[in-house]
Amino acid sequence: MWVYGVSGKNFHAGEVYSAEDLGKLVENFDWFWVDCADPSSRDVEAVSRLTGVDPKTFEDLKSWKIFQRPRNFGGYTFISISYAAVQENGLRTYPIHIVVGRKMLLTMRSKESSALIEYVVQTLKESLPGDESLNPSFVLCELLRENTTRVLDVVLALREAIEKLEEKAIAKPSKSMINEVFIFRKKIAALYRLLWNQQQIIGGLKNGLVSNVRLCERSILGLEDAMNSISRELEFLTSYDNSLDGVLRLQDLSMIHRVERTLVYLTVITVIMNLFLILLEMGIFKG
Repeated sequence: MWVYGVSGKNFHAGEVYSAEDLGKLVENFDWFWVDCADPSSRDVEAVSRLTGVDPKTFEDLKSWKIFQRPRNFGGYTFISISYAAVQENGLRTYPIHIVVGRKMLLTMRSKESSALIEYVVQTLKESLPGDESLNPSFVLCELLRENTTRVLDVVLALREAIEKLEEKAIAKPSKSMINEVFIFRKKIAALYRLLWNQQQIIGGLKNGLVSNVRLCERSILGLEDAMNSISRELEFLTSYDNSLDGVLRLQDLSMIHRVERTLVYLTVITVIMNLFLILLEMGIFKG
């Protein structure tokens, strides 16, 4: 696990491997951030001893289930968000559990969200010299803001894929497209849930409803930026859902046209057969 500590305007970073090392290191900081990627049993023991929270509480976090709302355990606030990424096998989401205290912030997560963490670490490092009001809540708000920004990349990638589906629907509709539409709708629903959950968390933070969170002016601006991003992304997702309705309508029209063409062919054949029968009755084909 990595520890990022702040003392005055100074930033410190170091990797620790035991509860003893962690306890000694953080004594020197005004406040600190502990980051555990794919936490081991040793990591769980270390953060449990540091916080005084039952180890089972942290072990349960490793099931990677999302809290729908902040929870309080042993004087700390537990918050869950999801990191979204587009991979070869489709859209994937990875939980990030955040534990907030007055002088400490802890993140427990999978390695897939490392890019997000690295960005926030760099932001904290660059911000410290000019702003002594920063605290663990600043890291929390930056995680929320940057995670929301990164969801936009996923949303735009989804838009590109839907546009390709629309082009296929116009050029050559097929029954397989109905299945593709429902796959896209599952992805949209997953992103809706992710953004809605984050919107609720941010709303609670702004309204002072979450324990252990102290917002500085910069954090408030970051949360407002995140809320604006979420509103924009939700609008995009709504428009994408409407686009998928259009694909289904094109599919329906294609099926109707195929039925109409079949009826025309049958009508022509029927007319020809009737003419042939009439001619037979008139004896046209008699020797």
